[in-house]
Amino acid sequence: MNGLSRWLAVGLTLVVGLAGVVPVAAVQSVAGAGEVASAVVPVDSISGADRYETAVLIARAAYPAGARSLVVATGENWPDAVGGVSLAGAYDGPVLLCKPDSIPATVVECVRDLAPETVFVLGGQSAVSDSALTQLAAAGIAPDQIVRLAGRTRYVTAALVASATVAAADPVWEGHAYLANGRSFADALSVGPLCAATGDPIYLTEPGRDASVVASMSAAGVTQVTILGGLEAVSDAAERLVAATVGAGNVDRIAGVDRYDTATKIADYAYVHAGFTNARPGLATGADFADAITGGVLLGKGRDPLLLVPRWEITDRMGWWLYARHNSIQEYLVLGGPAAVPTRVRVEMQHALLAPVFSEVNAMAHVTYLAGLGARGAGGTAEHLAFDYIAGRLRSYGYTVSVQTVYLPGGAMSHNVIAERAGTADGVIVLGAHVDSKPPSPGGNDNGSGVGVVLELARILAQAPTVPTVRFIGFGAEEIGGPTADDHHFGSRQYVSGLSATQHARIHGMVSVDMVGYGSTFNIRSLRQGPQTVVNSLQAWGSFTGRPLYFLLDPSSTGWSDHEAFEFAGIPAAWLEWRVDPVYHTIGDTAAHVQPTRVRSTGRLMRSWVLGLTPETLTGLRP
Repeated sequence: MNGLSRWLAVGLTLVVGLAGVVPVAAVQSVAGAGEVASAVVPVDSISGADRYETAVLIARAAYPAGARSLVVATGENWPDAVGGVSLAGAYDGPVLLCKPDSIPATVVECVRDLAPETVFVLGGQSAVSDSALTQLAAAGIAPDQIVRLAGRTRYVTAALVASATVAAADPVWEGHAYLANGRSFADALSVGPLCAATGDPIYLTEPGRDASVVASMSAAGVTQVTILGGLEAVSDAAERLVAATVGAGNVDRIAGVDRYDTATKIADYAYVHAGFTNARPGLATGADFADAITGGVLLGKGRDPLLLVPRWEITDRMGWWLYARHNSIQEYLVLGGPAAVPTRVRVEMQHALLAPVFSEVNAMAHVTYLAGLGARGAGGTAEHLAFDYIAGRLRSYGYTVSVQTVYLPGGAMSHNVIAERAGTADGVIVLGAHVDSKPPSPGGNDNGSGVGVVLELARILAQAPTVPTVRFIGFGAEEIGGPTADDHHFGSRQYVSGLSATQHARIHGMVSVDMVGYGSTFNIRSLRQGPQTVVNSLQAWGSFTGRPLYFLLDPSSTGWSDHEAFEFAGIPAAWLEWRVDPVYHTIGDTAAHVQPTRVRSTGRLMRSWVLGLTPETLTGLRP
């Protein structure tokens, strides 16, 4: 910033499957953001009006011809129901949910259609009352067909359900069981499909309950135990007690850094030990239990893993896990509606198959190198070293790099470094960042942060099947470098003035990434010269993905960043920045000054925006 003041989009076509899908219009109506470049793989969605109806739809999908048994548990709380997935799998039937004092009519109708011989009811009267069970008479269920499994605590109930599961799974059961935290549902949810497929039971524990729970496991004949979650979930003391009972060599633990990471590790475990595939992962919210529990049996029948997803954005670790398996994943099955798994998360799950996750660690490594060169005055040695570094990084990502000489007042020379990733459409999106800094500043934020973001985007998009052709440019000599306040933006001005008519027409949008490493407000800026379609598109996409961008007008006849030349040439352009930076253009603008969280937010927004562009929205950027 200068010193004037301080893959292939095919629309959101979700495959209609077991129930209703998210309406296409719900996403495409995001003004300016355009249609979501989503259906990298088909998305099947099972979603009812509430958790009870969703469970019914799942049950009907899993057992279209009926089931000999089924499990009923309260939909108000999770401990009883979570073990029911194992029990249901062992008896080859679904899990249905009810209210403590009533069974919804849709559930009663489903029970009638499934025509089970046995209905297992989990929990005591406070969970599922006898008065509620009388409603099953309308489904043709007699009292002697109902088996209630209930203990005085959730831990005793879990043990009773586990014993019933073992009884059903014998003689093929091999003595294996899972042990999970009894106060948090996430880890037990994730293992549900595996338990449903194998008939292995789940036990719950917490400090003070370990001895009695381990005694129940021993009485049931458990000889191998897999602990779910880290030490905060199931303590080291509990693990030692289990090991003393079944032998240290018969105990293992599956644990990630959070519930979402643990779910992917359980999926890997199921892949290795139970013949699961990654072809059709199920997605359910990690913030609630109902959809994941009732979906566990269906997923287990198909040997499909369950991935818990956040309601805000997928985690980096989940993104890495998905991208590493992008050649294996053929479809997603979403359990629950958009209130449970929001549309933006569904889009992120698709984008995870297209490109690696944006890494602020990598971006910050670029910032550190560039700031370490010292002040990168235009035409100076440090700026030239920075260009060499940028060109080397781009070549290492597989790009062909071109270098354009930029002539400065007084006879000095700077450069523009350019690389391009061909898309499936002819239209070009330019992602640019200026390389120079204002002496004596080492330019960590202004503009090592922008260069770092652009370089990391170049890395992760190098093999991505994007619709637009993406052109990455490191511009030279953006800061004031002449006798007047308008002697700046030499690199970007020369680049734009040198475009042929054909080259000019191909550029559908330009984003200047400048000073995105420090501040409390995420802004988008322009001179409001010509089409504002890129500004509008990025603002709409930011709102859709939960990263709102606040508009600021450049308060001058010339721009404050490299978007300026593009705007005056009639090319839609915008400038992304965070502000306010108290050490702007000073020696305090070091790499340590840059906030990785701001770099991450910028990079994630730009990655998803580029991946989300469709042929229609790309064309719409250039009216």
